[in-house]
Amino acid sequence: MIPSASTVSRASRILVVDDDPATARLVESWYAGQPFEVLSAQNGMTALSMIERERPDLVLLDLRMPDVDGISLARRLRESPATRSIPVILLTACRDKEAKVEAFAAGVDDYVTKPFEVEEVDARIRSMLRRREMLASLESTVHDLTLVNEELEQLLVVDEKTGVYNFREFRRRLQDEWQRADRYAHAISLIFFDLDHFKNVNDTFGHQAGDRALKEFAMLVVGGARANDAAARYGGEEFALILPHTDGEMALRVAERIGEAVREFVFLGDETPTRLTVSSGVATYPSTPDIDSVDSLVRAADQALYIAKDLGRDRVVRYGERKSLDEARRRRRMAARRHRSDGSDATH
Repeated sequence: MIPSASTVSRASRILVVDDDPATARLVESWYAGQPFEVLSAQNGMTALSMIERERPDLVLLDLRMPDVDGISLARRLRESPATRSIPVILLTACRDKEAKVEAFAAGVDDYVTKPFEVEEVDARIRSMLRRREMLASLESTVHDLTLVNEELEQLLVVDEKTGVYNFREFRRRLQDEWQRADRYAHAISLIFFDLDHFKNVNDTFGHQAGDRALKEFAMLVVGGARANDAAARYGGEEFALILPHTDGEMALRVAERIGEAVREFVFLGDETPTRLTVSSGVATYPSTPDIDSVDSLVRAADQALYIAKDLGRDRVVRYGERKSLDEARRRRRMAARRHRSDGSDATH
């Protein structure tokens, strides 16, 4: 909450820096019995040490001092992030216009000439302290809003069940990486993963257990990926991994490493230990002429995944591999013959 313009909300510490001790005594007597603590230093070097140690809320600063003058001291305070926000009021008998301009350029907040009326200095001190509290309150509000915005941004890009990127963020990142790969002639690979027979987990143990298994699988994908790779939940039990600057051979090794980790992992370990496997499809640009866009890269990875599942699951297939495609076609022909044979037998 921002403090009102008429009061200072807490006890304040004022440092008076003046080689004439009478100035400090005058300020001390004025604030006696009020929620103010008055500190004093009679030269610039002592003042710097006290400011570093005591962190006053405001500094009353004489212009002329024997070692470090008031303008130099103000400039040093403004150069340090730790003391930059401390208000500084300059007290001086100098009425020279150039000195005022130099003082404000050095970061002084206000300028009072000697001899001064203590009531005027008191009004300026309270005004400065209220302004500092208002700025601190606003900075705190901005900080809180920044945190809230960061949390909202996370909600917009992260899948809440698994902690990896959601489909929307996957498409955005894939588009960005594709454009970079196309512009600078870099390779980019995409892996699609699909947990084998995952429906059995939901049917047997319930959807809560299924959600936990998905989260554990996402952990394995992230653990098997590299720092620059981006893991995402594509939908259901299907996940994707974007691999910038990665050719097909390297992407194949990443997919195989993740597949091996899945085989060795015990899902739902402390409740109903379960073993799972994963099928994976890998596609790379540049590799084959038909992969010439983001959508064609996605289609290629999806087709490779389909072939991996068609070949019996628990394996990695790279798009464009003649051997895998021929094997998939052979298995489909054999399945079709068995179906026809079973049908013919049933008619006799």
